[in-house]
Amino acid sequence: MYRTEDQRGRPVAATGFLVLPKTPPEGEDGWPVISWAHGTTGVGPACAPSRSANLGGMTPFLTKWLREGYAVVAADYPGLGPDGKLHDYLHLDAQGSSVAHAALAARNADRKSVGTKWFAAGISQGGQAPLGAGEQAAEAKGMRFLGTAAFAPGAHFPATLRKAVEQQASGVSLTGMRGLLAYIAVGAHTYDPENIAYEDILSPALAEEMARPAVHNLCLDEIDAYFALFAPEKEAKTVNPDWETRNPAVRKFLDAMNPAQRTSSGPVFVMQGESDVVVTPDSTRQLIAELCAKEDVVDWKWYPGVGHVDVAIAGLEDLGTWMKARLKNTQPTNRCQPAGPSK
Repeated sequence: MYRTEDQRGRPVAATGFLVLPKTPPEGEDGWPVISWAHGTTGVGPACAPSRSANLGGMTPFLTKWLREGYAVVAADYPGLGPDGKLHDYLHLDAQGSSVAHAALAARNADRKSVGTKWFAAGISQGGQAPLGAGEQAAEAKGMRFLGTAAFAPGAHFPATLRKAVEQQASGVSLTGMRGLLAYIAVGAHTYDPENIAYEDILSPALAEEMARPAVHNLCLDEIDAYFALFAPEKEAKTVNPDWETRNPAVRKFLDAMNPAQRTSSGPVFVMQGESDVVVTPDSTRQLIAELCAKEDVVDWKWYPGVGHVDVAIAGLEDLGTWMKARLKNTQPTNRCQPAGPSK
């Protein structure tokens, strides 16, 4: 447990986990730190990766990175972990702060072995979070930030809702996405509880279910099954079709949660699967253009035939090469100029 900040800059306690190599670090610099940002797990305390037996499915990554001599710290994000809390889903500054402060917490936990050099890396929601961490890297005081690696980073949430409305109107099932869309409503409500209600984003039936405190404890692998029983998609629908005109505060929230709010403190490496239907390639191309417009140093890699979850495995070796180059102080590739965000 460590101290970080919420979206409003107020101090909050956050949890996570830290794993260290068994072998001592080479040299006096200590192990470099990877501050990992997880993808969507839920909004209830029990959905925190640190509370799961497999640490949020991190085993393949942990094994590889530990063998390569990295310390790995993973933030749960504020609201995940401690009992009685609710996760502020997609709150960019809160998640970014928790990733940056997790790196500092790792250093403070073992100053003899954990070094000051650190990376922020993650997938999906955890692709959005390290981009926020890169914008707030100075929060990890006394640390040296080496860059952000984002797999299929979440962005452009208004477009996600618009697409869901179109699919809903045409009879295309949103199975597999209903939980994510419901969590967006949770994030909006916790951002501005006096002005944003669940039904400003969700259909009335789904909003009624999502307002139940017990439903907040259903993690991503459970919530769609719950909705199928108590708010079937055919009858209950998912998204309020009038969400965009119903409440201007919703759009204000969604725009504020988009990455590329400020220039990053280090280079950025983006990896995207071309068959991703959750975070689409078009969304990532647009985000890359936005990062370039902030004068970030950006490199990217596209993976044909790769979907949303599998991009992390597909890009693991490329990420390793990129991090090693940063540790060697090699000049990072910047493809923003003159190239645009193409493949």
